[in-house]
Amino acid sequence: MSHDVFEDELRTLLRGATEAENPAFHDIDTTEVLGSGRRVVRRRRMAAAGAALAAVTVVGIGSWAALDGSSDRALEVPATRTSAPSVRPVTALLEPFSDLSSSTDGEPLAIPGPQRVGVRIAPGGTPDLEYLAVGADGSTSMLGGSSLDGVPALASTWGTAGPDAHVLVGVLPEQAEEFQLVTPMSDEGGHASTSARAPLAGTGRQAFAVRFEVAGDADTVQHLLWWDGRGTVHDETGAVVPAVTLDDAERTVVFVSEDLDRMGTFSADGGQSMMELDGSRNSSGRPFLGSGRGTGDRIDGLFAAVVPAGTTAGTFTPAAGTVVEDPLTIAPVPGTDLAVLWTRYSYPAAPEGPGYRSITWDEGGRTVTERP
Repeated sequence: MSHDVFEDELRTLLRGATEAENPAFHDIDTTEVLGSGRRVVRRRRMAAAGAALAAVTVVGIGSWAALDGSSDRALEVPATRTSAPSVRPVTALLEPFSDLSSSTDGEPLAIPGPQRVGVRIAPGGTPDLEYLAVGADGSTSMLGGSSLDGVPALASTWGTAGPDAHVLVGVLPEQAEEFQLVTPMSDEGGHASTSARAPLAGTGRQAFAVRFEVAGDADTVQHLLWWDGRGTVHDETGAVVPAVTLDDAERTVVFVSEDLDRMGTFSADGGQSMMELDGSRNSSGRPFLGSGRGTGDRIDGLFAAVVPAGTTAGTFTPAAGTVVEDPLTIAPVPGTDLAVLWTRYSYPAAPEGPGYRSITWDEGGRTVTERP
């Protein structure tokens, strides 16, 4: 039988099978199909991240002990591809991590694990994404491997060395100016960490790493948010997160992610903050964040609350010594039915306090008041 005859018979059989099942497809809801598709993509993306973590855990079990500063023992991975890579490997060696200091005596903490890491992208390799420990002499040893297969250009991926790891290593899109990790919130506040980044030239990505004070913190990272420096915030899948740029001197970006139960800020001067939406509700019942930064005897404060679209700004009543820099303003969050009510002010560093006595606004004829 020729190939042509076989193909004709195959087409006939497929057409018959399709026509027989046709009645079952008349009541499909395309909206539901699209929604299911998005959910499948999200689950697949998170599964890919989980696979990366598992790969690093397995490979990295004995890696910490091997980092003696002179080792250059990369893991031997069985080759499964015979074609040569179309692009040469690109390696980024990040700067050594900054020391983390003890909160009691200020002395540098002795933290296990590598003091410096790197990332290598090797198109066509197995794996094509390698996480590296860098010795004092610049030599490298492999901590673990993952894959960039199926990771979109605007997505990020990372790995750790197991449940007691102090270090997380991964890649971000090259457009990322700043990033924040989404970890479980606690009433005690977060633990100290330090980070480093370096470009992976020609790949459209950059390497990043975070070193944590407490063992196991690296493995609690659930999501990642990054900002492109122009007002757009993305999550680790590359999807856009609702955000608005405030008209303050810092051009602060406030993002609101109901999916991740987080709100927070990015700004060009490096200022960042993040709070739970459900866990940050003020006396008015609206989620808000209040941040303050400064040196000397003055603190620069920001109040930002998530309110319904259509809200009208009311009155900011300052505490003694507070100076209002930006009056209460409503900034709608594009693509949502939400808005951000915000103000900037400065206040004395002592006595302690948020710098205001009350803040009011109007939600559809109902006056809402926030008090510290």
